[in-house]
Amino acid sequence: MAEDTVPPTEPQQDATNAEEDATEAAETAANAAEDATNAEEDATEAEETAANAAEATADAEEATDDLPACGVAVEDAGTLKKKVTVTVPRERITAKFDEMYGELGHSAQIPGFRIGHAPRRLVEKRFGREVGKDVRNGIIGESIGQAMKQAELSTLGEPEMDLEAIELPDNGDLAYSFEVEVAPEFDLPETKGIPVDKPALEVTDEQIDEHVERFRMSRAKFEPTDNPAAVGDLVSVDVVLTAEGCDDVKREDLSLRVGPGQIEGLAIVELGDALVGKAAGETAAVKATAATVHPHEPWRDKEVTATLTIKQVTARILPELNDEFAEQVGFDSLDDLRKFISAQLAGNLAAETQRAMRNQICQHLLDAVQFDLPEGVVARHTQRALQRRYVDLLQRGIPREQIDENLTELQADAATQATTELKLTFILGKVADAAEVEVSEDEINSHIARMAAQYNRRPERLRQELTQDGTIEQVAIAIREQKALDKLLEDAVVTEVSAEELAAKADAQRKQAEDDAKADTGEIAAEREQKKAKKTTKQAAANKPAKKPEAKKTEKKAAKKTAKSKTRRSSKSEGGKAAKKTARKSAKKAGGKSD
Repeated sequence: MAEDTVPPTEPQQDATNAEEDATEAAETAANAAEDATNAEEDATEAEETAANAAEATADAEEATDDLPACGVAVEDAGTLKKKVTVTVPRERITAKFDEMYGELGHSAQIPGFRIGHAPRRLVEKRFGREVGKDVRNGIIGESIGQAMKQAELSTLGEPEMDLEAIELPDNGDLAYSFEVEVAPEFDLPETKGIPVDKPALEVTDEQIDEHVERFRMSRAKFEPTDNPAAVGDLVSVDVVLTAEGCDDVKREDLSLRVGPGQIEGLAIVELGDALVGKAAGETAAVKATAATVHPHEPWRDKEVTATLTIKQVTARILPELNDEFAEQVGFDSLDDLRKFISAQLAGNLAAETQRAMRNQICQHLLDAVQFDLPEGVVARHTQRALQRRYVDLLQRGIPREQIDENLTELQADAATQATTELKLTFILGKVADAAEVEVSEDEINSHIARMAAQYNRRPERLRQELTQDGTIEQVAIAIREQKALDKLLEDAVVTEVSAEELAAKADAQRKQAEDDAKADTGEIAAEREQKKAKKTTKQAAANKPAKKPEAKKTEKKAAKKTAKSKTRRSSKSEGGKAAKKTARKSAKKAGGKSD
């Protein structure tokens, strides 16, 4: 009789499950231990591979160091420009070919041979031209760096050279040249005790009132009214624009603010004066002269009359200045609003004072240090400054034609600005080096955060953009220059002066600069007049008549006769002397023979 299967009791089942879980856990632990062992082996293998690679690199560098060094010759090629001639020994060229063909030999596919087993002569025949270019580029890239280091040149920008014109010789050394601009060399003046005026600026009630009024204007409401227009109101008008010899231009339902403004590209300063006091149904007329480059060509350089018919006046209603208004803009009371504005203005004045003092330091350094700048660097910097100025003017709504008309002046201003900025960069860089000024990542991040807040951008996004276009280096340089200036300010002799005294001193300096400019202009004008006078004198001499007066002809003939007679007398005299000398020599010879 078969034995009946007895189902396990609940405690037995739990024990079985626990045993299975334990077994599974043990297996998991074993697998984990195995994975750890494998990972350790992989790490060891990776370390060995890295060590082998490092050893191979070291061997390669050591092998390269055993090769003869490149010859370097440096000569002047202009203002702060050097011509560098590099001679690469044949041994280095050969070693580079061996390196390139060695790498290529492992992967080159040559018909009839397994990959990596083709003879080198066939690899050279198949890939010789490409390898030659790679060797040339590699040799020049390596030797330029060595040459710069060997010549101890502080270079600016990239070397100027025609790479494609350089060819590897079949035999012998490779010689090539390039030109590079170098940083100017100069000595810093005494940087301690620089005299600096500190303007004593204070926040006034008038300044606070002005900013409070701006808050009110930002909260203004506009409502239609039958009253005459006042400053700041809006008016809806129909306009008829007329000019001599031109067709009338009509515009309807234009919305204008009562104040200086524009109509059809015409800048009308008196627009507000013409509209003030006018109600709906009344007319006003203003005149303006169109610019030489006005978009509407028939108006150019002509006086245009704008006749305005007011259709609707919308009054600007400012909120009452009280605690309720202050609450609307986020403050507990009007007093709190004024305190907030005062604190902001004080911060602005402190920053303005610091900028003014830094500018004085900069001007002192510029006046005390004189040196030339590399022409290429100045040209590139000027072009960038001109482009920034051009774009800025376009964004401000100035027509391109008008900008192009003043392009010469813009270029001169950009050149002056570029020269000043470059000189300051070199001087402050040297000051920062002497003071061992460092810039931390935290300082860069703080600066970027302030920039981001100013432009309502995310700091991390702005930093990414600055890093991508390389501008972040300029941020670090700007921070370093400011820190260098602050170091100089710490050692400066600071004198506190009133705003009036500072303004008077600035006016005196500006007048002196204008007088110097006039003097320079006068000297230039005088030089031009002298050159012009010389040129006129030469032309007058060249335009003299060919025939000469008879008296002068007679004098000339007499002079010729006198000269001829003197010549004859001189000839006779010289001839007599020569004859006597010859006779004496002959007698001497004869006497000698008889003895």
